[in-house]
Amino acid sequence: MKYIIVGIIFIGIFSGCKHGRRANVRDLVQEVQIGRLDCDLFALDSVSPDFSGIEEKYGNYLDTYAQGVLNLCTRQDSAFPALMTLFVRDTIMREVADSVRAAYPDMRRQERELAWAWAYYAYYFPERTIPRVYAHISGFNQSVVVDSAVIGVGLDNYLGENCVFYSMLAVPVPMYVRRKMTGTDIPRDVLSGWICSEFPFRPLQNDLISGMIYQGKVVYVLEKLFPEWNRHWLFGYTKEQEEWCRENEAEIWGFLIENEYVFTTQQRLIVKYLNDAPFTSGMPSDSPGRTVVWTGFRIVEKYMKKTGASLEELMQEQDYHKILRVAGYRP
Repeated sequence: MKYIIVGIIFIGIFSGCKHGRRANVRDLVQEVQIGRLDCDLFALDSVSPDFSGIEEKYGNYLDTYAQGVLNLCTRQDSAFPALMTLFVRDTIMREVADSVRAAYPDMRRQERELAWAWAYYAYYFPERTIPRVYAHISGFNQSVVVDSAVIGVGLDNYLGENCVFYSMLAVPVPMYVRRKMTGTDIPRDVLSGWICSEFPFRPLQNDLISGMIYQGKVVYVLEKLFPEWNRHWLFGYTKEQEEWCRENEAEIWGFLIENEYVFTTQQRLIVKYLNDAPFTSGMPSDSPGRTVVWTGFRIVEKYMKKTGASLEELMQEQDYHKILRVAGYRP
């Protein structure tokens, strides 16, 4: 099985802010029901759990969960019942499951938001699959896991910045990451994970500018799928952090040029600037992490304005130097 996993890398406020002309997708909206594997699994008898009902209800997704999230085994493995029993019996995991159930007695808000986002997705990508969405307890592993036509969301990674469990982990979750671990962030992370799985990063040159523009493309698509949301939420920024990027756009680009980072292929530098961080290395401490993704997004905006390409064409384009050249980016 092939799994595409999205970690906690990406809080925002719903608003009437609109990003250009919106598509009319009302006729494409379909009901979304998030399957609650978390509730069903931890409702089993912890002494002698019977997994047959779970297997019948969740089918292959149970394999995705057990193997791709918990790193156990598939249902066909003889050790499956014993290993899953140990997981369900674990006292810490049962406390986590209780906290998740209290935080998410239902997921109606996320289901409504996803219904609209998937409608926009169907409008812009009519030939693409709309996946089934499930919720589970990840054991504080991946936030989102994608396999074939399903997406799983680890709700224990969305318990809010004040969740005590995040301080108890072997490697505590830093506060700048916890800020993006709320129920508000779930729809964005689900769509981001799906976009990345449908349009994987396959650059002609694996350099920083290619990674910047790729991640910028993902945010550009997210803006089309969530047209009612503030842009800073798309980046996982606060309003002040987005304002910092807008006010310092030329300085960000100048920093990359001056240090000859734009076309660097050094993986250490690429990871440092594309991965989440409390601020961007080499820039003021009030800068957000991943400011280079803001630059990538701005390049994509200019490219799309010049070419009028469809979102499908944009996401299929893997020549990121071409995108940069055509965009003629000059902040």
